[in-house]
Amino acid sequence: MHYHPENIESKWRKNWVDTQLYKVDNSSDKQKFYVLDMFPYPSGAGLHVGHPLGYIASDIFSRYKRLKGFNVLHPMGYDAFGLPAEQYAIQTGVHPAVSTDENINRYREQLDNIGFCYDWSREVKTSDPSYYKWTQWIFLQLYSHYYDLTSNKAMPIDHLIAIFAQDGNKTIKAANSQESTFTASDWQGMSAKQKDDVLMNYRLAYRKTGYVNWCEALGTVLANDEVKDGFSERGGHPVEKKAMMQWSLRITAYAERLLNDLDTLEWSDALKAMQRNWIGRSEGAQMFFDIVDHDQKLEIFTTRPDTIFGATYMVLAPEHDMVTQITTNDQKEAVANYIDYVGSRSEVDRMAEVKEVTGVFTGAFAINPFNGKKIPIWLGEYVLKDYGTGAIMAVPSDDERDQVFAKNLD
Repeated sequence: MHYHPENIESKWRKNWVDTQLYKVDNSSDKQKFYVLDMFPYPSGAGLHVGHPLGYIASDIFSRYKRLKGFNVLHPMGYDAFGLPAEQYAIQTGVHPAVSTDENINRYREQLDNIGFCYDWSREVKTSDPSYYKWTQWIFLQLYSHYYDLTSNKAMPIDHLIAIFAQDGNKTIKAANSQESTFTASDWQGMSAKQKDDVLMNYRLAYRKTGYVNWCEALGTVLANDEVKDGFSERGGHPVEKKAMMQWSLRITAYAERLLNDLDTLEWSDALKAMQRNWIGRSEGAQMFFDIVDHDQKLEIFTTRPDTIFGATYMVLAPEHDMVTQITTNDQKEAVANYIDYVGSRSEVDRMAEVKEVTGVFTGAFAINPFNGKKIPIWLGEYVLKDYGTGAIMAVPSDDERDQVFAKNLD
């Protein structure tokens, strides 16, 4: 008796579709269980071996839980917005919507051939207007809310405006980046632009200038994992660090809630540890160092204020706002060259290197507030502008990277 898998598999795949075997009922009395895969980007090449490697494992687990009596939701979708589709359209003249749908159909056919137990009625395409209208809706909610620390939740921005009009911002307890206080009369006297700037310091979705990976040839900003050795992974074009106004989310306002709610999830300890590291909440102290011959103070944040007696130098991110102000004339050329070099490096590259670090002396000195000693101020690529204050006090006796930096550049 001959075995014909091509007949058997096609017969049962058709049966699964006709009977809607894997369709999930929202009103089931069974205990719910959710299995979610990472959605693939639908490229023209189709699935690669890494896709089924993960999908097969989650499919096995989904079937196991279903056989154990659970109502299992196991959806699939496509992370379909992407630079490759845009570049393909530019090169070929094919509209991204057309090429993306063609790629999705190819992926769907391949996934069906493998026989996964997806509920295809829940299919998600991030390029579909019926999907991304909700991401736009979420953004608008974030833009029109601020985080109230008293109630520990988001509140409408109109509520904040009413408080400003009556009391100013002195009594406000909210996650914000507002540096100055103002009275109700001050608020009433502000122009529409000034009020908008103040509110931007409180909104959960707000504008700020940040450093991005800009690729002139591609005409877009690239993620860190799309940059390798100063060039775009796609096309090999030069990439530079560039200051650009962009939208940010005040996710740090939720750090405490995110950490506390991890305890309620039935996740592995290893996965919870990864999430805690990603949230990155730190407890420590702000410290201010005087700068010799300058009126400004250098602000740093440290989780170990007790190590300040061992601070022998300071390190600023090359993009720090004070760099141009404090750099001495005889160091300007060296500093400018170093900033150009760092501009071609991604944050991943800058943070990955531990054994060999780079830097340059600004020519300026800070004063250790605890012992009054002058300590040099350096630039170092391992300090990032958007991490903490963009400046650190270096303690070579207690920190490995500080020690390597000191030995290499002393």
